[in-house]
Amino acid sequence: MNLSLGGCLFFVTTRYSMGQRVDISFKVPTIDEPIEIGAIVRWSDDKATGIQFDGLRARDVWALNKYFEQLPPLD
Repeated sequence: MNLSLGGCLFFVTTRYSMGQRVDISFKVPTIDEPIEIGAIVRWSDDKATGIQFDGLRARDVWALNKYFEQLPPLD
């Protein structure tokens, strides 16, 4: 649903516990390897979960920033 350098919000079919630690992996088109990172669940309901990343590696920050640059501006 959304993605930033600090975390993401994604659709789910299961509710997660607030404070639960999770490991996620996702791809962006600006880097060949998946971004793999630990995170903490900040909120969750039956439709979506918001997580906060533990910290991104420098290459992942670069790849995400390049990806964000390619997105159309918000009106």
